[in-house]
Amino acid sequence: MATIRFYVRSKVNKLASVYVCFQDGTDIKIRLLTPYRLYPSYWNEKAQRLKPNILFTEEITQDQAKDIQDKFSQLKDAILRESFKLTTTPTAEWLKGVIDDFYYREPASIETLNEYIKRFVDEATSGKRLANSGNTKKKYSYGSLRVLRGFMLTFNTFQGIENEGIKPRKGAKVYPQRPYKPLNWNDISIDIYNEFVEFFYGRGCGSNYIGKHIKSFKTIMRSAREEGLHSNMEIERKAFKTLSEEVEHIYLTESELKNLYELDLSDNKHYQEVRDVFLAGCYTAQRYSDYSKLNKSNIKEISGTKYIELIQKKTGEKCIIPIRPELEVILQRYDYNLPKSFEQKVNKAIKKIGAKAGITELIHTEKNKGGMIKKLNVKKCDLISTHCARRTGVTLMYLAGIPIVDIMKISGHRTPKEFLKYVRISKEETAVKLANHPYFKTKLKVV
Repeated sequence: MATIRFYVRSKVNKLASVYVCFQDGTDIKIRLLTPYRLYPSYWNEKAQRLKPNILFTEEITQDQAKDIQDKFSQLKDAILRESFKLTTTPTAEWLKGVIDDFYYREPASIETLNEYIKRFVDEATSGKRLANSGNTKKKYSYGSLRVLRGFMLTFNTFQGIENEGIKPRKGAKVYPQRPYKPLNWNDISIDIYNEFVEFFYGRGCGSNYIGKHIKSFKTIMRSAREEGLHSNMEIERKAFKTLSEEVEHIYLTESELKNLYELDLSDNKHYQEVRDVFLAGCYTAQRYSDYSKLNKSNIKEISGTKYIELIQKKTGEKCIIPIRPELEVILQRYDYNLPKSFEQKVNKAIKKIGAKAGITELIHTEKNKGGMIKKLNVKKCDLISTHCARRTGVTLMYLAGIPIVDIMKISGHRTPKEFLKYVRISKEETAVKLANHPYFKTKLKVV
């Protein structure tokens, strides 16, 4: 009887190709590459199974490892079934055909890729499909739904599928429609990935824009695979990566914050409300979705001192924040109910307000546009956005010497790694901060 074994041949502990060996007696031994990849140290070749104590990473999760283990068993059964039907000697071509048929097979009358994407987005919008949130599930946030819908429209554009009812923005460049070429599960490959990246680079899109949609696509493909709609593992290849690049994230200094706070905007009610909402974000280090909705119900008093208490919309984290004197003045101005605002309008107005406050320092930036790095000098006020408020709050608390663990309780960050992404201080500021450290003030004694 034929035996089938899987093995990994690599001395370097990184994702490596998995091979299958088909042996029938002593004369027939065929080795071929499979579409799967594993860390060599994860595979127990003797037992023909994954080791129980493997370390799961972003590159291979527990669910993906289990899926690969199941696929090995299914592929082994498929090869054995086909070998029983043989009336001739097994060959490498025959084995390759069996593997390809198993790996690329597409059951009849199955939901197509585009049908599934639409269903995924519709179910996420209605609340029927929930998003993973730590060890629990929750409804998709407004921002996450925007990302999913944006991916669906972008992927349609790439396939040459018209997005009904969607009009191009006023003044936006109009491109010729791409030839109609709808994709299905087994069409997804590294070639399609490269074509997708090249297509949107050609439209002047940046790496973060493209990477955001690749991330959504991988999420949807994995979900569909778990639902048994396909067995395509191409998205797990290292080359199928989510693009990203560092962008110029600024924060406002204490003096810039003071200028903004003291700026007289009594002649422009809209600007004054936008400025006050933005400053509330700076003084609380929260996201726009949380700081823009502060009201009387968020005000708590502990031992005679007022605090802001809120449950973060994105993470569900409870935060209790001391109220700075400037924030107290702002809240009193609106009877502790911040005026209603819209993020898009705040982003547009806060740049003009920043210019009025003299926040016009030139910032040197590099931006990836269509795969080309462009160097620009931009006024700092033009880089201010709603999320800059959270970054400002976190950074100023850090510079003030507040312990990281205490800032994290206020900001709601769960890990130091995520927290440190928000601390935006230059090397010069770090040097000034360290200059007052006892290490740099005390003369070392020679023993």
